[in-house]
Amino acid sequence: MQGAVLAPTAIRFASFEVDLRNGEVRKNGSLVKVQELPFRALALLLAHPGQLVTREELRQRLWPADVFVDFEHGINSAINRLRDCLGDSADNPHYVQTIGRRGYRWIAPITPIAINAAAPNLVPSKWQAGKPRSRRWLAYSGVAILALAAVVGYWLHHTGGTREVNRVSPSVVPMQPSIAVLPLENLSTDPAQEYFAEGLTDELTTRIASLPGLKVISRTSAIQYKSTPKSIPQIGKELGVDAILEGTVERSGERVRLRVQLIHAASDRHLWAQSYEHQLSDILALENEFAVDVADQVQVRLAPQQRSPTSERALNPVALENYLKGRYFWNRRDGGGLQKAVEYFQKAVQVDPNYAPAYAGLAQSYILLTDPSRARLAAAKALSLDPALSEAHTALALVADHDWNFTEAEREYKLAISLNPNYATAHHWYGESHLALMGRFEEADREMKQARALDPVSRIIATDWGAVLFFERRYDEAYQELSKVLEMEPNFSEAYLFRGQVLLHQRRYDEAIADFESARRIDNTPRQLALLGYALGVAGKRSQATIILRQLKAISPQKHVEPWSLAMVELGLGDKDETVAWLEKAYLEQSPHLVGLKVVPAYDPLRNNPRFQQLIARIGLP
Repeated sequence: MQGAVLAPTAIRFASFEVDLRNGEVRKNGSLVKVQELPFRALALLLAHPGQLVTREELRQRLWPADVFVDFEHGINSAINRLRDCLGDSADNPHYVQTIGRRGYRWIAPITPIAINAAAPNLVPSKWQAGKPRSRRWLAYSGVAILALAAVVGYWLHHTGGTREVNRVSPSVVPMQPSIAVLPLENLSTDPAQEYFAEGLTDELTTRIASLPGLKVISRTSAIQYKSTPKSIPQIGKELGVDAILEGTVERSGERVRLRVQLIHAASDRHLWAQSYEHQLSDILALENEFAVDVADQVQVRLAPQQRSPTSERALNPVALENYLKGRYFWNRRDGGGLQKAVEYFQKAVQVDPNYAPAYAGLAQSYILLTDPSRARLAAAKALSLDPALSEAHTALALVADHDWNFTEAEREYKLAISLNPNYATAHHWYGESHLALMGRFEEADREMKQARALDPVSRIIATDWGAVLFFERRYDEAYQELSKVLEMEPNFSEAYLFRGQVLLHQRRYDEAIADFESARRIDNTPRQLALLGYALGVAGKRSQATIILRQLKAISPQKHVEPWSLAMVELGLGDKDETVAWLEKAYLEQSPHLVGLKVVPAYDPLRNNPRFQQLIARIGLP
């Protein structure tokens, strides 16, 4: 069957743009001179992102069969010249990774940036009247599946070297399709079922995010477009995706009816549509059918077990309802929402003790509520039931960071990302909570950029990107990024806290104090009060900082005040001995705040203090 052609003629990565049609490479718009053989090697690597390209495959691609040269030296030379052009390094690769004695792998995210929309029009005539398309059409009409191939390759042409031969059969280079799943519209008569529609949207997004070779925008960015008047092309442009999945869900008793459609974002053309109807207890089968159909449409190759998974089982409807309610509240990411999420996840596992995703939800809720012991137990239980749950591995990684077990944390983050490369939270936490705090800034930047690409309007990811820039002493950039967050969300205390710290290091003291006061008004906790006291001390307002120090000590008998909070106020007041003494007490409590000792600029006055240096060594920071 014919398919809609979505063929890239250029590919972008980092600051580079590769024109595959004309054989050119540009960096920030300026032409980079790349010779013929390195360019062929680049094209082949870009054809298989994240996959091993063997030295034999490179030999076949770079030289015709009847050419006799020193292939080993020639391949090494081509790759080295390519790295020189890209400013890459074999020891610390950003783009081309060497796989010892076997070949090479392209490791940087890529984005196809040109689309050939001249595909035959396969949309049914009843959709071609030229009228504005209603986003509720699926609620009222049944449609047949359009077997469209959403993505096809383009030809990689070759010219010869000094010989006249060189006609090599073209290879198909798969672009990585990108999709956003918009919030499902709730057609149930009961408004209380809104959580079900949101929860199912989350589940479907998670399902297709696990498909190989497919970029899926995070649910937290897609939900911004719930009930939006914006057009599909506008949404696609803002999210940077090729296609949009939208639809409706209707629950009637124990029956669930899902209707979805796939739309080419740039042209607003229907590519595919389908309806599903299942019992609530068979929701996993529904999700699997949906994922397999989407994979077929974007020509993603699935393993046999992914098409007919043996692990699908009937779910207890009560457990499922509680799980979806838990996800609904977890996605709010605030204190009250997380507590409600814990309640519903607990109800889900009480009804169904073998429901792995509910344990993963508990683990992620507990770790954000700074309860690592419970988070560890819940994550371990989830993984004993389903070792492939990326969410549980991500929670376990953050627990390990809090436990100062940095080797285990690294292993769990990498495993979580390998299991689901589209899981924005895994890239986010790995970048900000691990790599940046270890001082591995280039890697942290890469992970944070990937998290932002997968979840472009997440306020917490954008805030933590500002935090990473702050740790790198890129104060002007950090200020700009954090200010953008506060323009979008003026009541987000975390952004105020980090922007306030940036302003202190820019010596804009009055503005910094205003930010810390704003954070305290929004979320009045000992941490916010301590950072305000620190800012007042740095700004020279010692009497006010001292008053806050007394307040923290006064409330400690009634409410636990971390030693770290008292250390921060003493640091602002300039008392280094008292600061280190309180940090040593925080060490005894294994405070997660101490993971930042190596990179947080506030600690710079202590860098030469022997006790501070010993503290870093005892924590095990590299």
